[in-house]
Amino acid sequence: MTDVETLQECRMAAMEERAISRQIERLAMIGGPRGVGSQAMEPAGDRKTNNATAAHLQKLDGLIDKLVKMRDENVDIMLRAEEVIEKVKDHRERVIIRCYYVEGESDYEIAAQMELTAQRIQQVRNKTIEGLNVKNKKHIGKLY
Repeated sequence: MTDVETLQECRMAAMEERAISRQIERLAMIGGPRGVGSQAMEPAGDRKTNNATAAHLQKLDGLIDKLVKMRDENVDIMLRAEEVIEKVKDHRERVIIRCYYVEGESDYEIAAQMELTAQRIQQVRNKTIEGLNVKNKKHIGKLY
């Protein structure tokens, strides 16, 4: 697997984690069903009930479990991505690559943090990735 493929795989994993995290946040914000009176405040018990609050909590628990499992599975790819990122000499470029590929942030999110434009972030990211591609090709050429 090339360095760029490793980063792309890491980005996909990060995006999946972010999507689940957003679902958890939304569920946690709504706090369960409304308008059911005191019945909605009943303890969930073993959560095998028709109680709407219990169902809400069960769904939230399931998403949390899924996120934890996903993070455990993604540790290896994130470690490999960090090894790739350490090959990048420039600190600013490393930050951009890490935010985009490991954290799953968009160019706009990174730009806001670094006080740059999203276009500039994309340019730097593309230039850095192109440099990694060139290094991979040189390395592969030496093998033959």
